[in-house]
Amino acid sequence: MGRYSGKTCRLIFMLVLTAGFFVAELVSGYLGNSIALVSDSFNMLSDLISLCVGIATGRIARRARRGPAATYGYGRAEAVGALSNAVFLTALCFTILVEAVLRLARPEPIDGPALVLIVGALGLAVNLVGLLIFQDWGSCCSRLQPRAATPEPLQVVPGPGREEAAVVECQEAAEAEFIHNTGLFL
Repeated sequence: MGRYSGKTCRLIFMLVLTAGFFVAELVSGYLGNSIALVSDSFNMLSDLISLCVGIATGRIARRARRGPAATYGYGRAEAVGALSNAVFLTALCFTILVEAVLRLARPEPIDGPALVLIVGALGLAVNLVGLLIFQDWGSCCSRLQPRAATPEPLQVVPGPGREEAAVVECQEAAEAEFIHNTGLFL
């Protein structure tokens, strides 16, 4: 096996794909005078930053503890990375909102609408590739398998001191059936 495998390899692949398409959308957005492509390119930049943060925090989280100075835990790095990405994305959304309101006040023509449409469709394709790469197929496909016939639950006859245990077992069986039927996790 190589140095990168599994999730890290997928992160690096999407990092390269997203970086290339960020530049393509940014250039074509400015050439076509399209706020939609420019804002989507900065959304790709947000994805790019989050992928970099994911790679970096994944490496930090896998580190072994080193001495008493590392008592808080490297596993918290992922949460801090997610927080920083959320702050960046919020600022980006506010900037796009301000630019969109300015465009509504002063509309500008779009140069090369065919270019905008083609690059936008390719941007959608890149996002769909990312969805397919990072999709957890195990949880998705487990609901698609046909349900096997389940045997009837055993009847528990409460005896002295068994009333509470019978109630707990009944509640657990009802929760398991609800989770299985709805696909929700409590």
